Amino acid sequence: MARRTDFGRELLAGQWAAAEFDALTRLWHLGVRVPYPIELIGTEVRMEFVGQDGAAAPRLAQLRPAPAELAQLWQQLVQALGTLALAGFAHGDLSPYNVLVHRGEAVLIDLPQIVDVVANPQGPAYLARDVRVLADWFLARGLPGDVVDAPRLTGQLLADAGLR
Repeated sequence: MARRTDFGRELLAGQWAAAEFDALTRLWHLGVRVPYPIELIGTEVRMEFVGQDGAAAPRLAQLRPAPAELAQLWQQLVQALGTLALAGFAHGDLSPYNVLVHRGEAVLIDLPQIVDVVANPQGPAYLARDVRVLADWFLARGLPGDVVDAPRLTGQLLADAGLR
C-alpha cells in the first residue's frame, strides 16, 4: 500500500469503500438522512439513488434557495450535525458539495472519512471546520448571523459529544 502498487491501491480502495459503507450504515441507523447503504462488493458501495426520473438530486452548492427553504435546510443540517455529535462523530469534510437536496431534504454524502471527535485528537477541529464551512455558505446566501452562529453551534456540538 505504501508503494502504491496495483495491489496496494486495490487494498486502499477496498478499505475506503468499507469505511463509507460502515459510516452510511451507522448514520442511517441513527436517523441521519444519508443514502441507504445496500451492499458492499469489493471496492464498490451500492446505495440508494437520491434523485428522481434518472436525474440525481442537486448538491446544495448548486442551489439558490429562497429564504424559507434556506432556513429549513440550515435547521436540517444543524439537526444532522447534532445527531452525529451525540454519537461522537463529525463528517470530516462537510461542505455544500457533500450535501444533496432532494424534495426539500438535506442528504449527507461522501462519508468515508467520518471522524471520531473524541478519539481523534483533531476531531474537534474537524467538527469546527464542518460547521464553519456550512455556516459561511448559509451566511453568504442571506441567512442572518443570529440564526447561523458558528461558534455557538460548535460549542454545543462539542458539548453534545462530551468534550465540554
